[in-house]
Amino acid sequence: MITTPATDTRAAPAPRRPSRLRRAGRAANQYAGVLVVLAVLVVVLGATQPQFLTGGNLIIILETNAVLLVVAVGLTFILLVGGIDLSLGGTMAMSAIGMWGLIDAGVPAWVAIVVVVVAGTAVGALVNGLLIGWVGLSFLVVTIGTASLYRGIANLAAGGQSQSLYENAFLVGLGKNQLFGVPIIVVIAAVVLLVGMFVLRSTGYGRMVYAVGGNAEAARLAGIPIVTIRVSVYAISAGCAALAAVLDAGRLTSASPMAGTGIELTAGAAVLLGGTSFTGGRGTLLGTLLGVLFLGVLQNGLTLAGISPFWTGIVSGVVLIAAIVVDRFRTGRAMP
Repeated sequence: MITTPATDTRAAPAPRRPSRLRRAGRAANQYAGVLVVLAVLVVVLGATQPQFLTGGNLIIILETNAVLLVVAVGLTFILLVGGIDLSLGGTMAMSAIGMWGLIDAGVPAWVAIVVVVVAGTAVGALVNGLLIGWVGLSFLVVTIGTASLYRGIANLAAGGQSQSLYENAFLVGLGKNQLFGVPIIVVIAAVVLLVGMFVLRSTGYGRMVYAVGGNAEAARLAGIPIVTIRVSVYAISAGCAALAAVLDAGRLTSASPMAGTGIELTAGAAVLLGGTSFTGGRGTLLGTLLGVLFLGVLQNGLTLAGISPFWTGIVSGVVLIAAIVVDRFRTGRAMP
């Protein structure tokens, strides 16, 4: 009688997942560089500039960079899928002038704000999103074109002039009032950041964004609607830019067709400096926050030291180029 050896019918143990601490350590490696440089910068400025570490100055840093943070949050979504949006400044200008037009026509300020943010989101989806995500055109060509288009519309509607919003109490309060000692625009920027973190880290949509940026073909084979994801990130980014325009107009109590000039480059430098890969698939909004804080602290330090503010633009450009080069060597992936 032939017997067969008994087989173990128990399922093989599932591979152990990395601990939460280990996963956090791996994520921290993406922005460890900017964290170290930021810490050194804070120590140096704290030692050389007596006003730097005062509570009032720290609030100024947060307030003056709240708009940049909102824009950078939206841009992070686009970079995570391997794209870029150079029309964010134009979107801000068009949104600011659009809000002024609605208020000037008698629309309540809060209604105008809602309309502008919704319209900005829709324009981002229907113009940049469809042309890049659905038609498949180059994101550089499309967003350069729409940047000129949007700013041209803003200049035409405003006659090339800034428009005062100082008489609108709602907007003045939005830009000047505080909540528990913190400017309202900083609170709003923090909420946008936290919502973005939740979406990317804790939702299926966030996982699909990373998947599309990491390997679009594999994502398509897995059933992920890559066109929809690509369209949606341009909608999110434009909506953030429209909200940033509202915050900027409230802080300055005016709407300008020149609003947001160059902000897409500064935001891009902040996002890349924070460890988000230019080729997509890797990055965190915590890193984006650190990148924004680094640029904000640097600008504030230059101001306190009496150095020309034009150096901020030079440093931002150098940081942007350096971040892309570092990302290229770190990932070993070809640039688009």
